Amino acid sequence: MSLKRQDSEGNYRVVDPRTGEFIDEYPLGNPLGQAEHQNTFTNRFNVVDHDDDKGEIVEENGLIVPSEDEAKIKAFIKNAISIDNFIETFNDNSHETLLKLLALQDNKHPLKKGGVGIAYRTDALIMHCKMEFSAEENVVFDAILGTMSSFPENKSYKIAPTDFLKLAKYENPKSLYRTFQKGTKKLQDRHLIFDELGPDGKDDIVVPWFNVLRYHNGNDKNPAFIEFVPSDFFKDLALCSQLVHGAYGALEVTTQLRGKYTIALYWYLENRKNYRAYPSATPGVFSLSLEEMKHQFSIPESYRRVDIERRVLEPAKESINSVPECDFTFEYSVSKDAGSVVGYTFKVTNKNYIDTTAYEILEIEDNEKEPMVEELRMLANITKLDFTDDELIRISKAAKRNNKDSTDMMQILPAFKQRMEKAGLEPIEDKVGYLCRMIEQGVSLSSKQSKAGNNKNSFNNFEQRDYDMAELEKKLLNRE
Repeated sequence: MSLKRQDSEGNYRVVDPRTGEFIDEYPLGNPLGQAEHQNTFTNRFNVVDHDDDKGEIVEENGLIVPSEDEAKIKAFIKNAISIDNFIETFNDNSHETLLKLLALQDNKHPLKKGGVGIAYRTDALIMHCKMEFSAEENVVFDAILGTMSSFPENKSYKIAPTDFLKLAKYENPKSLYRTFQKGTKKLQDRHLIFDELGPDGKDDIVVPWFNVLRYHNGNDKNPAFIEFVPSDFFKDLALCSQLVHGAYGALEVTTQLRGKYTIALYWYLENRKNYRAYPSATPGVFSLSLEEMKHQFSIPESYRRVDIERRVLEPAKESINSVPECDFTFEYSVSKDAGSVVGYTFKVTNKNYIDTTAYEILEIEDNEKEPMVEELRMLANITKLDFTDDELIRISKAAKRNNKDSTDMMQILPAFKQRMEKAGLEPIEDKVGYLCRMIEQGVSLSSKQSKAGNNKNSFNNFEQRDYDMAELEKKLLNRE
């Protein structure tokens, strides 16, 4: 692709992107008053057409200058899909907005990064909709968003779970089929809810986002698929990335997250990870009051600070920070006013990746040969715990981060097994995240026994079971 830059006369001319030198032929005439596509002579004695498109126009700083038409289209779209103009948008502008978005796509201005495995959620979906989707609904919803924005000109979509097997983190393919079936059924009764709109901010608007949505059960000859026809307004939201603020999310990340609060917080943090409170501020640092937390994530009003941390923030932190494919990690701390906790301050840190397929393949191969992974696999079999290869790799990385070796894990894994089997305690949604937390806190059978000799462990108060540690160590040392 060629680029243009202004010369000393104020004219835009083609430049060599490597040297910055002008390389085009300069027309000797002015197009003013000429008919369209009328030719003129150049400084190199050739004939050129003033109306030919020679490439993208850039300023001296290298930034591309949008054409007047493109700038007008973007301004129209930002206004048309604005929440402030919601009713006018939905009734009058939705179809016209969609056509303009498709025109931009046709003119080779890509509107979304990545393929079908990457979903884009605008502020209209992240900030103004109560994020109450279940894990299954989120997987299907993101698959729909990713497919729509990758094939913007389609009027209807047929989405097969098999297309997402490589993009989703499921050990058993049947799990993905069950997820799609269950998620689609739930989404059929789900609408987009935009709340606190209207003159006084007291209006809620319920918007249907699809015209057709069905799950077709497969058989031995024909695989299952989803048939989907979006509404014009929802298609606007799916196509307007790079024009309207929002967040990108990968299906390989969201399929590893469990719990509605964890998934909701993931999308919110993706949306805010580059936020700056002021130009020179550290990116990704922001605060939320307790009231804002409850409103944004539909947290019950009865939840106290300890409930928010135990049921929302801690599970989300453990789960999100333990997913290798997630492009950020986060921390939080309490915000106080006059000695009282009034909210939380979040710090989102972007990870640094080498974005090459070869690197990813080598990393997987190295993980498969990692001795700690094999030791964990043996310990898991001994203690009758079932982990996938990806989960073992995550656990191994958590152990390395916290300087834990196989001897430590010989005590932690049986403790984890006992917690899983302890009746009367809350079920664990993210088992790997929970285990990583045990590793981080250094819980072991030998060091956590109570002085009273009641044989109880301080980590969630589960009872110990007698394991022959000498036998476990022998099996590890004698492994082939």
